[in-house]
Amino acid sequence: MEFEFISPEKIVFGPGKVNESGALCEGLGRRALIVCDAYTLGSGLAERVAGILKAAGMESTIYSGVIPNPTAECVDEAGAVAMANDCDFVVGVGGGSSMDTAKGAAVSATHGGKIWPYAIGDKEITDSVLPIVAITTTSGTGSQCTCFAVISNHETKQKPGMGSPLILPKLAIVDPELMLSVPRQLTANTGFDVFTHAVEAYTSTAASAMSDMHAEKSLILLGGFLERCYKDGSDLEAREAIALADTCAGMAICNAVVTLPHVIAHVISGHFEEIPHGDALHSIYRASLKFNSRALPGKHRFIANAIDPGNNDVVSAFENYFSRFEFVNMLKNKLAEDPEAIDRLAEDTFTYMLGITELNPVKATLEDAKRILVESSK
Repeated sequence: MEFEFISPEKIVFGPGKVNESGALCEGLGRRALIVCDAYTLGSGLAERVAGILKAAGMESTIYSGVIPNPTAECVDEAGAVAMANDCDFVVGVGGGSSMDTAKGAAVSATHGGKIWPYAIGDKEITDSVLPIVAITTTSGTGSQCTCFAVISNHETKQKPGMGSPLILPKLAIVDPELMLSVPRQLTANTGFDVFTHAVEAYTSTAASAMSDMHAEKSLILLGGFLERCYKDGSDLEAREAIALADTCAGMAICNAVVTLPHVIAHVISGHFEEIPHGDALHSIYRASLKFNSRALPGKHRFIANAIDPGNNDVVSAFENYFSRFEFVNMLKNKLAEDPEAIDRLAEDTFTYMLGITELNPVKATLEDAKRILVESSK
């Protein structure tokens, strides 16, 4: 048995841990760029983190321009704020968009100010990246534990996952108390993203014993607690469990990556930026599981039993469990309006994220991607 496994230098997990962020960030720098969206700023959390850092002797500048599916322009703007204010470390506070923008800003601030060549893989990230701290407020993307940052380009309609071990957070703070106010629909979308991360890392051809261990723990926690979170967002025990599931799945995909369904979902959001990532994934997942479950029968049985005990069929287990949640499934309306989009989406699946499609447990072709999209549009 051989494997390599990477993870953040430190993960601090538990209710109230955000209050320790000052002491935890000591030694990372003198002035932080706090990266967040308008909601996080309005809630007072960004200022709260700034105050905690100040009490520990660190100054802060807040950038609150993060948008869903952050663009290269958004990342460059955050990086420019870091440079203008002489920030020497970056703190992402919020969901995946904020943490990914923080990672991108940590690169653009030290690599000439333009992130896109690095996001698309034309240039290599160097070790001049600013130290990154991730304080997550949702349980979905696992970005606090990954070496990836998803950055969109509306001009090219591309949404790659910029990847490098150099953008792994130095510190990940996972405080379930910050997640108690996450709305019901966002809980479903982000929770579904955790599920797909665990499934795809588990079935990836890059999986190892170590990534499998994290994926299996994530799946067990999801099966036991996601519905509780969805029904009662104030259930702290359930929030803790799903925060741990997200953290485990994040570490799994940091090493085993994802597979074909995530590539298709990224392409969908690249073309239809208004479709949330979790909703895009849900739209295609039944068809994707049907396609992939012809391989790795033992692993697919484990996935099925984790979410629907006693059921060995992963497709019916998926249907049984996730029928309890409401999803918008925006993709169906988009494809009804523009059926020819199926061809564009399928073709893009095998372009800028080709390497990830090759990790799929079943070798996929252009026609396979089209069939998944056609089946998902019905």
